[in-house]
Amino acid sequence: MTRKILAAGIAALALSSCSTITHTSQTASVDTRLYNLTVADMKVANAKDSVTVDWKWNPLSTISLKAQKESATHALLNRNDADVLVEPQYIVTRRGIFRGGSVTVTGYPATYTDFRPMSSEDAEKIATVNGDCSTVVVNPVISTTAGKVVKNRKKPVTPLLRKDAPQSHRFVNILGGAVIDANANVEAGFQIGAMYGSYGKGWGWYGKLALSSANCCDWTTYDEERKWTPTVTVGGIKTIGGGFSAFAGIGLGGYFVNDYDYGNHYDKDCAKFSIPVDLGFMMRIKNVNVMVGATYATPVAGVGSGNVNPFAGIGYSF
Repeated sequence: MTRKILAAGIAALALSSCSTITHTSQTASVDTRLYNLTVADMKVANAKDSVTVDWKWNPLSTISLKAQKESATHALLNRNDADVLVEPQYIVTRRGIFRGGSVTVTGYPATYTDFRPMSSEDAEKIATVNGDCSTVVVNPVISTTAGKVVKNRKKPVTPLLRKDAPQSHRFVNILGGAVIDANANVEAGFQIGAMYGSYGKGWGWYGKLALSSANCCDWTTYDEERKWTPTVTVGGIKTIGGGFSAFAGIGLGGYFVNDYDYGNHYDKDCAKFSIPVDLGFMMRIKNVNVMVGATYATPVAGVGSGNVNPFAGIGYSF
């Protein structure tokens, strides 16, 4: 009995040692990609058009040549109500470091029309031009089944906005005018100054610096001396329409007044601290500014009635 059991065990071991494993195939994941192509017609104008855009030198703001070209292209597309410019050509003219320059763009304005799924006929026309000057444009929309959600892309949008952007101007004006003591105790003087700011279709801002002068007299000794006092104001400027604007502001400065104390034998024209208030109007004719206004130098020091300083100016918008 023992021999039979041992023989059976040896036979089983022999059978198991001679067994083989056969691989019939290998598997791998497959990423399936689907293509949904959309095509459109491009209506191209039969004739070229061109636009020239000038730029002015601005010491406080530098605009790249690329931005100037985009501005010129935008102006040409906007004028033709087009989506894209075909075969654009640019001519750049520089007038000098302090004079700015210009960019002229020339090309064929074109408009996208008839967006539709691509057909077999459309596939044969890709990258060709039809006899009626309609160019076929393909916009691929790619989706996949590998765990991603299928979404359609939006229709192509031209990178240049066709809507009119608010136009703004920077300006610099020089001004001059009178300095008048409100209660006429100080001889009238004069003022000179400059004004700088920015305005557009709505509100803008400005800053104004003026130097006021008056012939001041020391009435105890009858000595006369011309004195100066600075005035700085800042404020807002509002475009009303047709190049016409109004401005108002407030600041710090001085005013001229006769300060006297008969008990101490003190009677002298002098400058006192003031909070000046501006009010005026400006008219832009092309790039030339003409303005009129007045500054009331308030008598914060409590002496006299302040000064009324009317002024007029001329300047340049860029």
